[in-house]
Amino acid sequence: MDQDYRARLVYPFSGAISPHADIVDQATLAWAAMFGLLTDSLRHKSRRLQYGLLAARAYPRADREMLQIAADWIAWLFFMDDQCDETGIGRDLQRMIALHERFLAILDGATPEAHDCALTYALADLRRRLALRAPDNWLRRFSEHVRLYFTANRWETVNRQRGATPNVATYCAARLFSGAVYACFDLIELAEQIELPFYARHHSIVQQLEQAANNIICWCNDVLSYPKEMQHGDRHNLVLVIQGEHQCSLPEAIDRALDLHAREVATFVRKRTCVPYFDAAVNTALEKYVTGLQFWICANRDWSLTATRYAPTHKSQEMVMAVAQQ
Repeated sequence: MDQDYRARLVYPFSGAISPHADIVDQATLAWAAMFGLLTDSLRHKSRRLQYGLLAARAYPRADREMLQIAADWIAWLFFMDDQCDETGIGRDLQRMIALHERFLAILDGATPEAHDCALTYALADLRRRLALRAPDNWLRRFSEHVRLYFTANRWETVNRQRGATPNVATYCAARLFSGAVYACFDLIELAEQIELPFYARHHSIVQQLEQAANNIICWCNDVLSYPKEMQHGDRHNLVLVIQGEHQCSLPEAIDRALDLHAREVATFVRKRTCVPYFDAAVNTALEKYVTGLQFWICANRDWSLTATRYAPTHKSQEMVMAVAQQ
């Protein structure tokens, strides 16, 4: 299938990358190995996924220590996803709930115990490092966003158990949380060394900007990763739910997904001009935060286009070609 659709993933702003990118990427692999997150099947693959480079693009102005925390957090998310797939937890709701509850307890300050898995110990290390840099209200918000991410994971698991495919509206509502994007947005404040007051963070325009940025990131990801989901028989992807709901061809579904993505980019650009004035200090912080959202949007696309995580395999390419020719 023609890959020119990737050229439509464009933004009217540019990204950046931290000068600490390479050293952070190497240190993240060392951190993962120290906590036993690199299983034999993941060890070779992880060297090519460059989670530290994603963090370096998403938080290019973070200091070295904060960037390392962000990179380790992003890596933890991917390792958790991969290990849930490998162990079958991703299709076992009760085991997933138990694991999630333990993770949330750790984020609330619990101490790992002897029976806990490697992911739990790694998360406790992340929580300890975050607590040295973030106030309690930030930690509570971060934990809540992680809880919402876990809830969306469980929703997907129930759908898989039932063999159900959501409609587009339901999928998009859940997709806001299934990518852990809001939790990653929380790190922007720490990376930019700002603290948005409650009234600014909860202003409708700021929340609309966050939602638009979240949609852009997740829908871009879906357009780039649909061959992987097809290969694994997973219908939780914007392209695939559009195809199912509209009973259209795969190229048409991709085209519709790209149209939604483009409209959301236009919404983000428009809403950015509507940010209200609070005072000089707050608006300086808001400018940094919104720029941080833009960094994340570009980081997601640029990393996804070069990383091997979403690169189509020979098998997935064959499946895509077969479906496209139907």
